[in-house]
Amino acid sequence: MKLSYTFIFFRKLGIISNEEKYGQISPLGILKHTFVMVFKCMAFKYCYSSMLLGSLNFKKIRAALWRKIGCKVGKGVLIGHSVSLDYGNAELIKIDDYAIITNCCILLCHRRDMSHYRKGDDAYQLPYIYKPIHLCKGCQIGMGSIIMPGVTIGEGAIVGARSVVTKDVPAWTIAAGSPAKVIKEIPKRDEN
Repeated sequence: MKLSYTFIFFRKLGIISNEEKYGQISPLGILKHTFVMVFKCMAFKYCYSSMLLGSLNFKKIRAALWRKIGCKVGKGVLIGHSVSLDYGNAELIKIDDYAIITNCCILLCHRRDMSHYRKGDDAYQLPYIYKPIHLCKGCQIGMGSIIMPGVTIGEGAIVGARSVVTKDVPAWTIAAGSPAKVIKEIPKRDEN
């Protein structure tokens, strides 16, 4: 792939590095991308820190702003304060109805591809892997948890506080730890 001069220029400035995503970007594309990212950043900062209109920054307002940023967010979703989302890749985040994300969680949709990293390599030059995150209906993410790229949290599942979720969590289970592992199946209402 032939890289655009715009990309080469901004890469030399250290502003962008992802050839796959921005390698063909034009000057007008950079301008448009900048305006979109400024909006997403401002909306994210409001959701994250609640500095402006703090008393009005309810969990449901955050869900509405996440929709504006580009996430697919269902009804009744509650998002706590200081939750970091991968707002540059927000379109890869899907949150079904009535999911709960508690305070201080991180949702990541990209990471460096370390599969070919060797001694002496420049980690900054490694390509990215992009994968979606799906939080299914009624799941709950415990405080301070990290959801890694490509993970699906099943319907009704609970992720314990401070967990690092690197693999899918099945529906109606409780997972905890770093890395998170299923520690319990949630019983049906009529079971003891």
